[in-house]
Amino acid sequence: MKRIIILSMMFVAVAISSCKKYLDVQPQQTFGSNLAVTSVQGLQETTLGAYSQIQGGNLYGGGIIANSELMADFVFPANTTVVLSNFNTSQEYTHQFNIYNANAGGMWASGYQAILTANTVLQYLPNFQASDPSDCNLMKGNCLFIRAAMHFELVKMFAQPWGFTSNNTHLGIPIRLTPGTSTTGQNTPRSTVAQVYAQIISDLQAAIPLLPQVSNAELASQYAAEAMLARVYFAQNDFTDAAKYAGMVINGGFSLSSSLRAAFQQLGTTTSTETVFQIINTAKNDPSNGNLHSNFSAALYGYLVPNLGMNTPFVAILQSALAVGDQRASLFQKITGDYFCMKDSLQYTNVPVIRLEEMYLTRAESEAQTSDLSDASTDYNTIRTHAGLAPDLTMTQQGLINGIRGQRDLELAIEGDHYYEVKRRAALSGSGFFNTPGAGQLAWNAFNMIYPIPQQEVQENSAMVQNPGY
Repeated sequence: MKRIIILSMMFVAVAISSCKKYLDVQPQQTFGSNLAVTSVQGLQETTLGAYSQIQGGNLYGGGIIANSELMADFVFPANTTVVLSNFNTSQEYTHQFNIYNANAGGMWASGYQAILTANTVLQYLPNFQASDPSDCNLMKGNCLFIRAAMHFELVKMFAQPWGFTSNNTHLGIPIRLTPGTSTTGQNTPRSTVAQVYAQIISDLQAAIPLLPQVSNAELASQYAAEAMLARVYFAQNDFTDAAKYAGMVINGGFSLSSSLRAAFQQLGTTTSTETVFQIINTAKNDPSNGNLHSNFSAALYGYLVPNLGMNTPFVAILQSALAVGDQRASLFQKITGDYFCMKDSLQYTNVPVIRLEEMYLTRAESEAQTSDLSDASTDYNTIRTHAGLAPDLTMTQQGLINGIRGQRDLELAIEGDHYYEVKRRAALSGSGFFNTPGAGQLAWNAFNMIYPIPQQEVQENSAMVQNPGY
């Protein structure tokens, strides 16, 4: 990461009363590192800069979702003119990566840039803690959240998942907790997956008491950090802690919207009652959801269909949903013989990173896995009835787990969940695979089901070890 960082700022206008002073700062368009760290205002602007970075197209703005979906098996290149003629997306489709793939490189660079920005704030906050503890604590909570979230997203795409080895000592990613410079702090070796997850959990737990406890999704709240912790523990198949933190979010004042489209139709500082954390967009800034809108919903430049359509494994799920009148089927549209996802059909809308439905499904499976079948059934049927389905009275443990997973596959389809879910379930059971449209059947732990470490990082980091197979 040998580069000079100049942060481009985006003003995020939000209406969180407890954060008002913090967010009243008027960011400049650009600023150098000295201004960024020599005042509370500079650090506030830098914190907003970190949010601007995770908004970008390589990260929560769409890249994490679109690229992970293309690497899995729920979508296929409907618009081959666009997808297969592109060097990077063609490699994702065929799983024939090389170390110069720009989608992998873009995610790595953007993720670590956001981590660097967060670390810059965290390093200089102690200078102002005594004089302005309230603002400093809020900034610390936000930066710990961002640092944890980015390490989590990176380890999932660049390392084999939790459970790949029995003690999770397989290679993860470098843990970066200090800013470093262009010449120091760059030769960080890869920590084990167990170490990376431990750091993520530590950061999120530290962030929770520092963040506002408000039911909104403009910036991270305590509920956003708790929801991210539920994701992390669920990825580890730690069902006790996953259920605990998912429950905190469920009991946090959110509610399922009467509209299945509500979470996907918010713009700017608006939010739905079920959105726990979202990436804000407006028509005036660089809309991050363009990556999703153009790939899944919009037929651009005169093409007949969007870039990515629904592949056979998901079509079977969708047809089953249509047969029983599942209202979520309305989020998919048939065009020229294929189905397409319409969740991101509106341009410039916010990207819902975590929704309440996910928390119900996470808690439901966690409860079922720990033999709390009554509560698992209640959460499971909350999701079913929200979709217009009759309750399922199944009460066997495996029957509930299967039903909950079926609901998850449909509910969170094309939101970046499936790629990780196949791996989590396979690590738990010991077997599993993807029916990829471009490479055929690939095992959950195949070397080419994760990204290669970008060549620039390998060249510049003398301690870096490339992923096997690349």
